[in-house]
This record gives sequence, C-alpha cells and structure tokens, in this order.
Amino acid sequence: MRTRALIPVCVVIGIVTLSGGAAAKRSADDQVKKLAELYNQIDAQLNRSVHYVKKEESGGVTTIEQAWLNGAGDPIKVAVERIDSSGRELTEYFARDLSDPFAGFDYEGTFLLNRKETKLPDGGTQVDESRKYFGESNGGNGQLLRELRKSARFKAGESTDTVHTPNVVVDLNKIPKDERSEDVFDAPAKIVDSLRQAGPPESDPFANVKGDSERFRVIHGTASQDGRFAIALGFAREEPIDWETLREKEETPVTYYAEDEEDVRDYVVDLASQKILGGTGCNYFGTRRRYNHRSCVVTWSPDSTKFVQLWDDKWASDTCVAGKINADKTVGAVDLDKAIEKKTYAFVKKPFESESGGGTLALQIKKVSNDGVIDLEASEECSSGDCKGETIFSVREQLRLRDAPNGLRLDIANMRRLPNEQ
Repeated sequence: MRTRALIPVCVVIGIVTLSGGAAAKRSADDQVKKLAELYNQIDAQLNRSVHYVKKEESGGVTTIEQAWLNGAGDPIKVAVERIDSSGRELTEYFARDLSDPFAGFDYEGTFLLNRKETKLPDGGTQVDESRKYFGESNGGNGQLLRELRKSARFKAGESTDTVHTPNVVVDLNKIPKDERSEDVFDAPAKIVDSLRQAGPPESDPFANVKGDSERFRVIHGTASQDGRFAIALGFAREEPIDWETLREKEETPVTYYAEDEEDVRDYVVDLASQKILGGTGCNYFGTRRRYNHRSCVVTWSPDSTKFVQLWDDKWASDTCVAGKINADKTVGAVDLDKAIEKKTYAFVKKPFESESGGGTLALQIKKVSNDGVIDLEASEECSSGDCKGETIFSVREQLRLRDAPNGLRLDIANMRRLPNEQ
C-alpha cells in the first residue's frame, strides 16, 4: 500500500514570512524552493525504497502508519493516516533523513503535509490542507519558514482534488513562537522505530541483492539525490570482515565503528546492485554521520554524478575529497583540501605552516553542480585563547572538477574574501 499526497507540492516565492529584511526573505525562498525539489526527488524513489506498513483498528478508528527508507537505511518519508466515521486525516513527512535531521550543517529541511477530510451532513466533504516548510533561520535548524493553507468544500460525488484551490500564506509573525514548534522531528523517528519493531518490511528491494555487501556498510546520511548511490565504510583488505566485532551494540538502527582499524577506506557504492564502484580517498571511520564534533558530510550534484565528501571536525576539516561517477560506473576522486589549501592561504596573505602539516581550514560545501562546479566557503577559526571561536579569515571559492590525462583535477575559478573578518 502506498499513501501519497493527493495534490502536488505548491511553492509560493516572493512572500515575506519571516522578519529580518531582504536577505532573510531570499534565504527562506531559496530553502522553500529546495524543499519542493526534495519532495519530488523523494517521491520519485519511493517505489525502490524499503517500505514498512502497519495497520491498526481500535474503537472505530483505523490507523495506517507507513515509512519508506532508502538504501542507506535512512527514512525519507513517513505517513500516518487515520480514518473514522467523521472522515480521514493524512499527515506526511519528507526529509533526507527523518531519523536524524540535525546531524550537522548539512541539514536540508523538512516538509510536512497535513490533509483533513471531514464528512458534511449533506453528503459533501470539507477539505483542509496545510503545507509546512521547516529549515534554517536565525542560526537555528528546524525553524518554520513558511506555511501554506487551503480550504475547500465539495459537493457529494464531486472530486476532492484541491489543485485549483488557491493557497493562503500564513503570517508567521502572528503565531506565537512557542506555538510554531511541534513534534515534527520526534514523531517520524518514533513511528519508524515502532514499524521496525513490529516486524519485517512489506517490501525490500535490497534484501536479496548480495553484490559486495559483505565488504562495506553504508554511512547514514550519504545517499545521493536520487537514492541510487551512497558512501560506505570499508577496508583495504581481501580477507572477510568480521562486522560483528565493529558493531555498536547500543545503537538502533545498527551502526559500525572502526576508528581503531588501520586500513579503513571509504567507497562509493551502487545501492541497487550493492556493488563497490571505487574509493573516495577518505577514511571516515564509522557509519553514523556524526561522532561528537566529527561528522561525514556528503554533498551531491542534482544528477547524482558528482560529489564532495567532507570529514569535518570542530575547528577544521580533516579531509575533503571531490569525486565523479563515470558512465561506466567507475569512480574518480581528487583531494579537494590539498588542491586549495596553499592557494587559499596565499590569497589571504596568511602563512601556510607546511612543516607542521599544513593549515587548518574549515570547509563548508555550499553546492555541487551537474557540470562539476563546486561552491564552498573556506575559513580559519581561532581554537584557543582570548580569540577562541572568532573567524580569522573566510573565503568564498568556486572550483571546477574536470577530467585530466592522469585522472580528475580541480581548478580554482574564483576566490573572494568575505567581509567581517577578525
């Protein structure tokens, strides 16, 4: 059984719903647009996702809970439907990972749809819908950026499709702040846990595919935009891997930790075939996306052929690599950090301490384009003393990933210093 939103996601651009001026307006609009794209990307991969369903009946109420998980084991959609004599109510949640949406600065937001159908005495139906877009605002994640509502009354036998019903934009400034928060982030994770405990999924397209699956474990939160690829933890060894010894016993769902191993390697894997396509050049050590201040952040191009894998730490990035999945399903990768480090320090006229292992750049990947253009921010922060936490310098850079005779290479197309430096 597949429960879908009965109408497409509608996006309204250009309406101010948050205070903070034009910059805040553009930021909210951009996030809402990306959430609409996210909805479409998730909807397109539901038929090749792991699907859980649970149906319960009690006191005249039928409750259907569903969850869809991608090949990395991340819940991307959760739906709850309740039906009784008065009508029907459907709530759907969409996100890259509904189990852990705030696992780093790669938070991409959450979309929530609620549709309530109420039976009327004359045989008609009252339909009320709400679409909520949650993102980043004022330095915090999970903030309500925009809410759109629809309300319509339909005659008996008439289609209840609201596609032609106009949206009403809610003025968020009139909603008390303490009423804007809800269990939009806790509820989906609880539902997924409950479904997992209730039994096996209704369908699992990965269950009977072996491939190279004994050689890797997928890192949560690293799946590509289309859900076809992901980054995985593996090892540079031929002998069988005893994954049970690396399992984190207290974690649910199951995760693996291999920081004490000497031959850790990260790979790009094809989730449908469970095949390793090639190494990324990074050696992030676990399948949780975050371990305290250390996190694995993967940014994909919209067409899921280019990627940047960042091993981030509190004050500086440990490793950053850029890669490409070729048409023949092989992978090429290049060290992004190495490609920009010396040039960044030269650009800002700061010393590069090569004898001590190089600089201490902190990287944030803003965007990876289909044509291989990578937008990022490189900065250095003071990690101790009176200046602790202050930004020493920050540079916005644009790189181009391209093929070269000896593999991939990165060319710096543009650099500019950002204001408000310390």
